Amino acid sequence: MIRHFFSHSAVRYLTVGGLSYVADAGGLWLLHGVLSVPLGVAATISFCAAFVVNFGLNRTLVFSSTGQDNPVSGQLVRYVLLVVANYLLTLVLVLGLTGVGLNYLVAKTFAVVAIAVGNYFAYRHWVFAGRLIGGHSS
Repeated sequence: MIRHFFSHSAVRYLTVGGLSYVADAGGLWLLHGVLSVPLGVAATISFCAAFVVNFGLNRTLVFSSTGQDNPVSGQLVRYVLLVVANYLLTLVLVLGLTGVGLNYLVAKTFAVVAIAVGNYFAYRHWVFAGRLIGGHSS
């Protein structure tokens, strides 16, 4: 039954997303909440930690996108482009929402949920879709 539950990529995506969130929000809490690192710096460092967790687990466990037909270099370039957009949106949301009085962890959670939905489709159809030939994934 558990195997059947995890057979859908969306369930695995949400699981990996949860682990990535723990790395990200946990790092943010540790760095900003405990060690008093400035919020922007703490958000950047924790975001980078989640980057490594998320890319590796999505590539191998969620979209099974490894092997000769799916070189990591092309996937990494597409992933980095998406991450840059996610990073900028995350900073805008976290700093903007905390600026109007929202708790930084609540603001971070809102940002993660808002970005996660679009990322599933971007990962599935662009980042981990395989080698792009003539604008189409093979």
